[in-house]
Amino acid sequence: MNYEYYDWNKLINSKCRARMKNDISKLITDGHYWTNSPPYQTNINIFGLQTQDWSNLKMSFIWSCFAYLGRETQIKGIKSWGYQTSLKTAEDRERYWHQHIRPDATTISGVYYLHLPKGANLKTSGTEFAPNGPNNGGEYFAKAQQGNWIIFPGKSWHRPGILQSNENRYIVAADMEF
Repeated sequence: MNYEYYDWNKLINSKCRARMKNDISKLITDGHYWTNSPPYQTNINIFGLQTQDWSNLKMSFIWSCFAYLGRETQIKGIKSWGYQTSLKTAEDRERYWHQHIRPDATTISGVYYLHLPKGANLKTSGTEFAPNGPNNGGEYFAKAQQGNWIIFPGKSWHRPGILQSNENRYIVAADMEF
């Protein structure tokens, strides 16, 4: 396994997560999402929203990255986005395999499970990893854990877990370049 979980439920409780979920929904409704990537992925740096909830989430991401690395490091940049999806908007998952590699930096990536639909199979609705590259065998799922960051090297091949509901699933994804 090349990932670690970091639980932030005490700092970022269900009320905070509901407000952030509503922020992402409003951005999507207002048309602030990419049309050339997975549907309903925000096209703004979501950590730039000026509320305490988003500030806490950004700081929790940075701390989680430092904990994953086992040290503090100089940060070159942080990118983040929100993502809202369900079976109603799903596309072929094969299209979603990707890595986060920057030519001039080392990247640590994270996925924060903001909201999972009721009854979701947590074992397969999290993040799927492909340590040997897509479709080369060895793929495995990292369980979804609401209120947790899952942190991993940006060079890791990964994709969203299996959607199982018409209710929206909300995540926040982020990269820290250093």
